[in-house]
Amino acid sequence: MMAIRLENDFCGIDFDPVNGAVTSLFDKAGGIELIAEPRLADNFRLLLPLPDLHGNYVEGKEQRLTHVEEDEAHLTLRWDGPLTNARGDYDVSVTMTIVLSAPAVTFRLEVENRTDLELAEAWYPILGGLLGLGDERVRRDTCLMVANDLGDERNVFRRFGATNELGTPLPEWLFTYPTPLSMPWCDLFNRRLGRGLYFASHDTLARFKGVRLALYPGSGRGRVNDDWPRPGEVDAATPVGVIANWFHFPYTPPGGRFDGSTIVVQFHDGDWRQAAAVYREWFTSRFPLVDPRKSWMRRDMTAFQDTMFMLPEGNVTVTFSEIPRWARDARNHGVRHVLISGWNVGGHDGGYPQYEPDPRLGTWEELETGIRACHEMDVKVFLFVNIHPADTAIDWYKNELHRYAVLNPWGDRTAATGWGMGTLGARLGLTHPTLERMGAGVPQVRDIFVRQMRRLAEIGADGVHIDKCHPFGLDFNPLAEGGPDRADWEGTLRCVETMLDTCREVNPEFSLSAESAWDRILSYTDVTWWAPIDRPSLMKFTFPQWLPARAVNQPFAYNVVNEAVYRGWGLLVGPGNYTASMADPLFAPLAAYIKEVQRIRQELKDTLFLGELLDPPSVLIEGPFAGSEYARLGLFRNSETGQCACVLANLGDEPLETVFGGFDANASGCVYVYQPFEPRREVKLPFTTKMAPERFVVLVER
Repeated sequence: MMAIRLENDFCGIDFDPVNGAVTSLFDKAGGIELIAEPRLADNFRLLLPLPDLHGNYVEGKEQRLTHVEEDEAHLTLRWDGPLTNARGDYDVSVTMTIVLSAPAVTFRLEVENRTDLELAEAWYPILGGLLGLGDERVRRDTCLMVANDLGDERNVFRRFGATNELGTPLPEWLFTYPTPLSMPWCDLFNRRLGRGLYFASHDTLARFKGVRLALYPGSGRGRVNDDWPRPGEVDAATPVGVIANWFHFPYTPPGGRFDGSTIVVQFHDGDWRQAAAVYREWFTSRFPLVDPRKSWMRRDMTAFQDTMFMLPEGNVTVTFSEIPRWARDARNHGVRHVLISGWNVGGHDGGYPQYEPDPRLGTWEELETGIRACHEMDVKVFLFVNIHPADTAIDWYKNELHRYAVLNPWGDRTAATGWGMGTLGARLGLTHPTLERMGAGVPQVRDIFVRQMRRLAEIGADGVHIDKCHPFGLDFNPLAEGGPDRADWEGTLRCVETMLDTCREVNPEFSLSAESAWDRILSYTDVTWWAPIDRPSLMKFTFPQWLPARAVNQPFAYNVVNEAVYRGWGLLVGPGNYTASMADPLFAPLAAYIKEVQRIRQELKDTLFLGELLDPPSVLIEGPFAGSEYARLGLFRNSETGQCACVLANLGDEPLETVFGGFDANASGCVYVYQPFEPRREVKLPFTTKMAPERFVVLVER
């Protein structure tokens, strides 16, 4: 029988006429066949748990295709029930819709579940038989980029590795969204060919899902360099290749219908950078991004001071009556934004969700007076809060909040955690408070949070930081709205939106930061925590306005500050591991350095902080700096004027000479030079300087 074929000027895709498996996906522009080993061809897989067999999978490639509809750019494949496996027949029908849309191929899956079982998992499209991009000479140079906030690049076609080695016969990688993936896409790319393949889920629903890669028939764990099967280790009858698919956890009830997300497969020129552009274009066409110039947090907050006023073990570092002195310590060092952490009953990461002042620190009136004093010295104040955690030791939890906990399919609470700080046993994780995770899909959880946040706005708070803002994968709590894969995720977005609307009724400029690298949070804030260490961020490359912060909590962390400058990060300044202010004597030299950094970045804010970080940078560099392992460079462009600024940093412990020849588009004339503890000066190009250890210089187009 002839294959079922769909094609346009960009690609062609073939399906087996008997079972509907994907047997070919050909890139016409690159001359690349993706399904290089068609014996591993596949299509979909469903999980229908039985009482005595939770792992009751139904393989799509073992089902007979019953109906085909096709036109020039659309193909509909249908497998009418019953579907079968070794345990029996199931009254389930599956429809896969494939559309050629310019360079992209899209897949949708619909499942009608007429059984008395839940549809727990749906895998599709399963693309089996991948050997990389290109022919035998180059295809094993194909790399995988996974879209977490850092960007996780690995060469799975040479060294596959694995994240999961229990219960599955094949080594496999599992990457779930919205955590740890920040964005639901990955990319296969071959730099030698200059060609890549974008593999993504374009979904307007906030739901838990992921991408899987497995290596058939297995790997050579422990081998040097290459863990794929070697020639001669498998016979000609055994296929070898990677199997890739997206998966959902719908838990569709009996009689229900599952509508999956749109899975996009698109060949493209270049590498993962082009894939990031494809995703950004789709995302911004569906979801709004906050305007970075309309939020004081993103527009103005290049640095903030953060202190835990009380630890969960009761250790007090700052009281409310001391807020004016504490805020003045930051302001005197060029930092005009402060975060009050550990202010609530129970202290930092204790007593949640009791977001009211702990009596050991002071009263509501004293907190309000402290905030007012900050405003009088032109310092903005935001407070540390959470949506999800609940302290299991408090009466409120025992009497009510336990009913809102995230539950697994068997009704058990599974998401307890905690952090200790004030004693050795607590820091070892032995004696810290236990925090249970409540699900934001439960309306009462959202109401509790929003009500308490409004009170903060009413006493003058300029905003809040929501910590641990990464919901749990699946929540089976019957009180949660939406299915298990959507409840906590959609509930969190609804909670954040309602909180901002409510607080902005009191203060129209009330702002938010979040401990989250989830792309959907960008509709509410682009300010977050925990910038990657000594590496760029894929999240920031995709969404340039996204602003993580580097933590500066030890007195000699000059290079942490330097990295924030050359990458455009914010500075989270927490002297003494967040127990002191910037006036701490041990922190004084670094505090003075931060003050100089603030001076320079405030003058160049539109370029170094609000501008675009260019990757790869295009500047002319010579001298020892060009080849040093301790040299770092960041190139920024002012989004409004086009003016460029280059940050050069020497992270080493010896002076480093550099010759700056200029910008690619401007290699003559003069530049302005900015350095800590020195006035701005104008120099002619080329400019030669010997950079001191652990220092930076900024060169700005004149």
